Amino acid sequence: MQSIINWDELWKAIHVSSRFRTEKEKDPGAIWDKKAHAYSRITRDEKESTKQELDMLDLRPEDTLLDIGAGTGRLAVPIAGKISHVTALDASAGMLDHLKERMAAEGRSNYSCLTMRWEDAVVGRDVPVHDVVIAAFSLGFYDVGSELLKMDAAARRSVHLFWHVGPWREPEEMALYRAVHGEEGARQSGYPDALFLLNILHDYDIYADMRIYRAVWETVYTSPEEAAEQWITMHAPGFEDLDLVTRHFEERLQKDDDGRFRETSVRTTAMISWRKRD
Repeated sequence: MQSIINWDELWKAIHVSSRFRTEKEKDPGAIWDKKAHAYSRITRDEKESTKQELDMLDLRPEDTLLDIGAGTGRLAVPIAGKISHVTALDASAGMLDHLKERMAAEGRSNYSCLTMRWEDAVVGRDVPVHDVVIAAFSLGFYDVGSELLKMDAAARRSVHLFWHVGPWREPEEMALYRAVHGEEGARQSGYPDALFLLNILHDYDIYADMRIYRAVWETVYTSPEEAAEQWITMHAPGFEDLDLVTRHFEERLQKDDDGRFRETSVRTTAMISWRKRD
């Protein structure tokens, strides 16, 4: 039966309604180069959600894996310790520089990096087919349907996508978004949730599984001021009211016995995955 809703076109319409999404799409490499250090910093102490996601992947020692939007290597680095080879693709050379440092620190050499947008990659020319393809929180494409089909073509055995479900962030952080960006800016800050991806894939005759889990993210800071500075770099470059953001983190962070400040957030998340047809 023909679908009543064209999920692919609805995703595109939502995408172009936000200046945040369209500006990032123009040159994601340049944008993430500026954020690479902050992103590396805020994910440095994160362990629990990474473990959750690694445990969901069906990996074999002989596998090759393509990580699309690999960033600083949150998943790619530990995966390199489990399989034959990892290809880390990202538009940002700055993000991949941090990934290379982390690989070196772990003594890993079984990886390669591709600095390019996934939208520009041609499977078979730029990117070889891999056993497994993953993309974790890196699906901010305008024509997401075409890019999902390309991921399917790049995978020999399976594809695994990690994406949010429901509200983009917890209520407390969304309140901060509204304080910084205004009501309309906060509304435009996120992306359509995982249900869109599941339905887009269905319309392309790819019948994926969706597993909902509660992802636990933790970051450790030296002070609420540091937390505020990192948040502004990531989410509001150029915003000048550091005190406003600092007050948010003063209320949110928990001080531990070592004098460090911990932020723990729990996000409803989905893993959408499918195996290739025999």
